[in-house]
Amino acid sequence: MDDRLEVAAARWAVRQEAAHSRWWSHPRIVRHVNRLVCGEPIDGPHAGFNRLIQQAAPSGGFGHAISVGCGSGGKEMKLLQQGIVQHFHLCEIGEHRREQIFAKAGDHGVADRVTVHIGNALDRPPDRAFDLIYWNNALHHMFDARAALLWSKAGLSVGGVLAMDDFVGPTRFQWTEAELDLAARVRTLLPDRFLPHPRNQQVMIPRRPKRPTIEEMLAADPTEAADSQAILDALMEIFPKAEIVPTGGVVYHLALNDVLANFRVGEDDSLLDALLLLDETLAGQGHSHYAVALGRAS
Repeated sequence: MDDRLEVAAARWAVRQEAAHSRWWSHPRIVRHVNRLVCGEPIDGPHAGFNRLIQQAAPSGGFGHAISVGCGSGGKEMKLLQQGIVQHFHLCEIGEHRREQIFAKAGDHGVADRVTVHIGNALDRPPDRAFDLIYWNNALHHMFDARAALLWSKAGLSVGGVLAMDDFVGPTRFQWTEAELDLAARVRTLLPDRFLPHPRNQQVMIPRRPKRPTIEEMLAADPTEAADSQAILDALMEIFPKAEIVPTGGVVYHLALNDVLANFRVGEDDSLLDALLLLDETLAGQGHSHYAVALGRAS
C-alpha cells in the first residue's frame, strides 16, 4: 500500500479532538446543516443526508452498497439498521479498523450484513455492481477526486446512486484571502471570552485564522483535503444531473474552529443562530466548504 496511506492510517488510529471544538459535535450546527440538506432541522450528524438517501432508495432499500473510508463504520450501521441498505461493503486502509467495524456491526445486530475490505479500494475496479456508492467525508481524502468519481461511476449498477456528504473546500486547507477576511471579521465581532484555546486556556485563538503550510498538512495526514477543491467540478462532469446542496462552513468550520468550544448553550444560542444565517448566505454566494450530493448512473 502507498506509504502515504500508511501515515494516514496511523494518524487516524490515534486522532482526538477537544470536546465540542468542532462543528460536527455541536447539536445546533448539526440541526442547521440537516435543515439545509433535507428541509428539516432534525437531530443527528448526517441525518439529513440519510433522509435524502432513503428517499432515493428503491422499495426494500439498496441491495448492495459500498463505502470507501468508512472509519469504524458507525455512519453505515445506521443505514443498515434503518433498512436503507441491505448489505454494506466497508473499505478502510488501516488493519486496526477491521476489529472496530465488526465490533460495531455486532453491537448494532448487523454483523451478517457487512463485508470488510482492508487496503486501497481504488487500486482495482469494483468487483461487482453496487446499488449505492457512499462517500461520507472520505472523498476529500482521495489523491485524485476525478479518478475516485470515475471509479464510482464504473461501480454503479444501472440506476444506482452515488451519495456524497463531504468537504469540498480549498485543497490542503489553503484558505482564500476572501475566506480568511470573512473569518477574521466574524472573530472580531466576538468578545475576548470566546478566544481561549480549548486545549490550553492560557493561549488565545488569533482573530485572523492562518493557513497551515503544505509541509504541516503532509506531515500530519498526507490524505487530508488532498484534492478537495476538484470534487465539485469532477462531480458535475461525471454526474451532470447530480443534485448538489452546498452546506456552508466558512463561518462554522473556519471562523469558529476551536472558538466554538467557548459558546455557552442557551446563553449564546441567538449569536450562533445569527452566525449560521450569515454562513448560509455565504454558501448561497458560492462560499461553501461542504456539500451534499446525489447522482444516478444512467
